[in-house]
Amino acid sequence: MACVRTILLLAILCLMPADDLRAQCFASPGNPIAGSTNLGILLRGKARVIGFYQHGLSDEYFEGRSPSDYDPPGAIGSAHYHYTGFSLGYGLTQRLTLEAEAGYFLRKAQEYKYLDYELRGQGLSNAVLSAKVNVYSDPVRLVELSLSAGPKLPFSTRPQAAGGVELPVDVQPSTGNFGAVLQYYFIKEFDGVSIRLILTGRYENHFTENRQGYRFGDAQTHSLYVSKHLANRWTGLTKDLTLILQARYEYRGQNHRHGQLVDFSGSQLLWLSPQLNYNLNLLWNFSVILDLPVYRNYRGIQLAGTRALTFSVARDIGFRL
Repeated sequence: MACVRTILLLAILCLMPADDLRAQCFASPGNPIAGSTNLGILLRGKARVIGFYQHGLSDEYFEGRSPSDYDPPGAIGSAHYHYTGFSLGYGLTQRLTLEAEAGYFLRKAQEYKYLDYELRGQGLSNAVLSAKVNVYSDPVRLVELSLSAGPKLPFSTRPQAAGGVELPVDVQPSTGNFGAVLQYYFIKEFDGVSIRLILTGRYENHFTENRQGYRFGDAQTHSLYVSKHLANRWTGLTKDLTLILQARYEYRGQNHRHGQLVDFSGSQLLWLSPQLNYNLNLLWNFSVILDLPVYRNYRGIQLAGTRALTFSVARDIGFRL
C-alpha cells in the first residue's frame, strides 16, 4: 500500500507544469550547521568531543526576497529535520589539530499540503576529515588565526528508497557527492572584560554527481560571534554562563542536474543566533542555540528556512597518543 501511495504521489507531481516542479526541487532544509563550532586549535595531547541535536523547520515559500503565494496541488506544507551530529578534535602538535565531523538524520521529511502524505528519509549524512593549522598567534594581543582543509565524504552513494520507490534528493540523508571543505578561524579576546570576537568561514565544493544525477552547488558560510562571560557581574549564579550572539551569512550556489543548472536553486541567507552556554566544573559545556532568519533571498520560488533549535554538549579531554 505504501508503494502504491508513493507511486500515485509521484504521478501527480509529474503531471504538474515544469515550472511547478522546479519550484519545489531542493526545498529541503539541507545539512544543518552546528551552533557549537569547534573553534581554534587544541593544545598538544588534548581532545575535544562535541555532540549536538538540531531541529529545523521550513514552512513558507519565498520568491526572491519576498514571501510567495505559490500553492499548487502538490505544494509542500512543511519540511523539517531532526539531526544529530558530533565533532572530534585532537591536538597533534601545538599548531596542528586533526578533526572529524559526521551526522545522522533521525528524520528528514516533507509533508504535502493537500495530498495527506509525507516523504521521509533517515540515516547517516556526510563526514568531513580535516587538518587545522595555526598560522598566526599573538599571546600578548590575544589574537589567533587558523586554517583548515579536508575532504567531504558521503556515508552512502546509493539513494535511499521507501516502499520500493527511490526518494527525491530533498529527503535523502546524504548528498551522495564527494567534495572538499576549506575553513578559517580568527579569534580576538579582550582581557579584563571577558569578551571574545570570533570570525569563521567555511567553503564547501562538491566534485561529483550523485547517482541521481545531482551535484549540489558550492556553499559558503561566514559567521561573526560576540561572546560575553557573565562571571559575577550581577550574582554568583551567572559565574558559569556565557552569552553569545552569532550573525551568520550563508551563500548556496545553484545545483546541477545531469550537468544542467537547476533554475529554482541557490540562495543567500542571513541568520541571527542567540546562544547561552553553561560551563560545569570547567569540564563540560552545555549550549542552547536558536536560529532566526533576518534576510532571505532565494533564486526563484523555494521553500524557505523558518527557524532551527540546537542543543549541544562539549567536553575537553587530555591524553597523549
